[in-house]
Amino acid sequence: MNQVLNSVLYTKLASQKSPIRKTKNWFALMLVIALVSISSTLIYSRYNLTDEVVVLTEEHEKIIADQQANHLDKRTIIFPNSFPLADSKLVEYYIKDLEEALDSQDLLFRNRFTHRLPEGLSYKKEEIELFSAWSDDITDKQCPTLSKKIKVEGSPPANKNSDLKKILTKFMTEDSIYYQEVKPFFPDLKKQLDEDTIDKHWFQLIGSSVYLQQYGVHLMISRVFYTQTGQKVQPVISLSYLQVFDRDWNELENVELIVPKEDGSYKPILYPQFATMPVYHNEKQTKGRFYGVEDPRIQLITNPQGYEEPIIVYNSHHRKIRETEFDNDAEGTVKFKSYRSIFMAWLWRTQTGKSNLEELPTTDATVRTMEYIKVKEIRRPNDERSSTEKNWALFVNHQERLEYGYDNYMYFVYQFRNLKILKCPIYEDESCTWEYQADEKMGSGLLHGGSELININKLLDQYDYPEFQTLKDKIPKDRELWIGLARAVMVNCGCGSKMYRPNLVVLMKQGKDYKFAYVSSFFSLGIVILPWEKGKSLCEGKNLIIPNGISSWTIEREDEKLVDYMAFTISRKDSTVEVVHMKGLLNALLLDDPHPRLLDTDQQGFTTNTQVDCALNASKNFCQVYAANIKAIENVEEEEPKDDKQ
Repeated sequence: MNQVLNSVLYTKLASQKSPIRKTKNWFALMLVIALVSISSTLIYSRYNLTDEVVVLTEEHEKIIADQQANHLDKRTIIFPNSFPLADSKLVEYYIKDLEEALDSQDLLFRNRFTHRLPEGLSYKKEEIELFSAWSDDITDKQCPTLSKKIKVEGSPPANKNSDLKKILTKFMTEDSIYYQEVKPFFPDLKKQLDEDTIDKHWFQLIGSSVYLQQYGVHLMISRVFYTQTGQKVQPVISLSYLQVFDRDWNELENVELIVPKEDGSYKPILYPQFATMPVYHNEKQTKGRFYGVEDPRIQLITNPQGYEEPIIVYNSHHRKIRETEFDNDAEGTVKFKSYRSIFMAWLWRTQTGKSNLEELPTTDATVRTMEYIKVKEIRRPNDERSSTEKNWALFVNHQERLEYGYDNYMYFVYQFRNLKILKCPIYEDESCTWEYQADEKMGSGLLHGGSELININKLLDQYDYPEFQTLKDKIPKDRELWIGLARAVMVNCGCGSKMYRPNLVVLMKQGKDYKFAYVSSFFSLGIVILPWEKGKSLCEGKNLIIPNGISSWTIEREDEKLVDYMAFTISRKDSTVEVVHMKGLLNALLLDDPHPRLLDTDQQGFTTNTQVDCALNASKNFCQVYAANIKAIENVEEEEPKDDKQ
């Protein structure tokens, strides 16, 4: 907390009746600035009269907190830590080069925050049962021989849901071009706001976030969907909501990030916002369509320009031409087929129109000229399309990043059982190829993608702890490890129609072969389950904890011991956005084990599904035990005498 921040610039403009803007005569503006600066009234620090001051971290945070509390209608403008100009040049760059206005109460600075854990977290111990893949010959009748139990600790979920009434009111009031495009799908929004029935028709879930080191903030995307019927399983359209949180997970509003562009220049992006995502939609045909962006997962990639860039992977409804019939040169019939496919989007890049989504040219001039977030469809090998693609688990290859200097490909676990992995180009408009196929059997099965998978080789390389060098020396050549959170679905297992919980997975690559070295049973970290519908039993409807994304994973030195902390996001009852911290996972798998099996040179089990089957069997048993406990508790509650006191 006492780390000194060097040359932190807090810029405020002296009281003016109107914002400063770039004029046609820049020389005249510079002359004005020079004259005003002489009188020391133009630029000053919130805490000093000098332009650049050294302040403690606590004071830095107080400045931002004051801005958020007392000047929320003004902007907090954050330049990246590596911005090439000196702090004293930021205001000039913002006004002159970006051609942006500055208000007298705007706050502008270069980030010098580093990641830290939120204060005051409490943890509860939990045991997770893992099933290993060290042999190709063991069957699921021998699951106990594959079982390994590890101990971790988990924090209670911290809720990050937005005030839907507030953000939808703002969306409607601003009446942007994008709002005009999507508002036909929710024509009763004003009525719902006036009658205070937003919570009956609008839901927010599937939060996924990354920590932006250059800006000292968490960037989160979540799904906000509208259902006319009020049923969560019948969404009409899903919107994407982007927010920024500080390192203590407090939301920052009216924040501008000055982000790099492909050509080396910069541009401002304002948060929070409903992302201008280009999607196919038809308000005249909504039954069973589920338009918009579903299940967005955010990930940081290193791009060819050398900086980290946020992308999202999601699924979305669209259509493709199936066949055409022409009676003559002027008239004909076009028949379409609908798909739900996987897409990716570059959150800091844009495209004009939707020509890469819609094969027929649009007659809507607004859509043709609209600036959307840049997207592309991720296609299976040979451009094959299934009617529905969902739940691909994303990961990146650390060795390729070291070799090329950037991420050229994304990888996806396409199937967990009968393991199949796709290798997909990020920048070229080409279909994916099969990176690995354990066999030719196709079928999603019961174990699905949840969060992305984090590369452990990369995680270890981020730290220079002396202990890590010995550990890294033990990693066999051509060995990579990834850890993530999958989710199995148990259908009619005894509690509700479906039960979901996280399943820990450890993916191993040795040479050209892949396997899930470990797959866990269901685990819950002591997280309280919320009923699917208010007032209903926990075993009515769906009973779920859905893991959505890994927000950060850090390794701290505590009392001469290294301890790891993973922050990940979950959803409960399909209507929450929450952050959970898990402590000691890497300790249990690698750091505290003098001879971890994950680092054994000789590896088998690259063709087995037994570890997956054992984990699913244990998850089913988890459901049955849970159901019995819930029913026993509810029976006791029904038998308890009611208090007659009034």
